[in-house]
Amino acid sequence: METNGVFQRPILIADHPVAHQAVDLDGLVGDGPFSYCRGKLLSSPPQTGIVVSCRDLCDRAIFDEIIGRYAQKFPGSDRRAIVSMWTLYYFSMLTIAPSVHMFTNRIALPMEVDRLSLVCNEQTGEPEAFVMSGRPEATSDPAGELHRLMLGHAEPVIAAIAANAGVAPKLLWNNVAAYLSWILKEIAHRHEPVLVEGGLALLEEAQWPGGGRNPMFGMIRIARQQCGLEFVRRKVCCLRYNLPGVGGCGEACPLPEGRH
Repeated sequence: METNGVFQRPILIADHPVAHQAVDLDGLVGDGPFSYCRGKLLSSPPQTGIVVSCRDLCDRAIFDEIIGRYAQKFPGSDRRAIVSMWTLYYFSMLTIAPSVHMFTNRIALPMEVDRLSLVCNEQTGEPEAFVMSGRPEATSDPAGELHRLMLGHAEPVIAAIAANAGVAPKLLWNNVAAYLSWILKEIAHRHEPVLVEGGLALLEEAQWPGGGRNPMFGMIRIARQQCGLEFVRRKVCCLRYNLPGVGGCGEACPLPEGRH
C-alpha cells in the first residue's frame, strides 16, 4: 500500500492473529481500496437467494433454469449475449476477490468447482456471492493458487457453459481474462507490482505452468490511440452491446459497434 509515496507491505494472513483459525475475509479488506470484495466469499449460505453447487452449473437443466430467470431482463435478446453477460458477473466474483486475498493477504481459498456454491438472486438469477465449503489457509504461492483456480474451476465451468449454451469458449475465457487483468493491475497499483508478477504471467505466457495451452494468452491486448495514449482492448467481444439498456465497453471492445 502506498502512503505518502512509501509502499507498505500488505498484511499477510500468516501475520494475522487468526492465521490458524477461522479467517474473516471481509475484515481483512475492511473499508480500504478493495472494500468491494466484501460479501463475495461466504463461509455459510445467506438467508436469501438461490444456492446451487458450482458443479451443478455444469448440468444443462440447472444452468438453463438460472439463465431463464436472468433472461427475463432481456426479452427477445440474443441468448449468447445473455449468457455472456451472466458470466461477466460470475467471473468477476471468481477472479476479483480471490485475487485480492491470494496476492495481498497470501490466502489460499477453496475455490475448486466441487468446493464452492453459487448464490443467485431469487428473482433475476444474477450471481451475488460464493459459499465456500472449506476454510482459507496460508499460502506462499499465490500464483500457484490462481493457476489452480483456473484449472479447477474456470476450465470445467467454461467447458460446460460452452457446450450447453452454444457460447464460444474463447469468449468466456476472455471474460475471465478481462477481470483478472484488471484486478491484478489494481493490486500492483495499490501495493507493489512485484506482488502480482506470477499472476500476470498467467495472462501473458502461451503455456500454462507445467505445460498445456493457456486459453487466456493474447486475450487482453494493448492498443494505442492516435494521440499515443495506450489502452486495453479485448480480443473477443463479450456481446453485451446486443442487450437493451446495457452500455458497450468503449475502446475495450474489439468491434466498432460495441464501443458505444
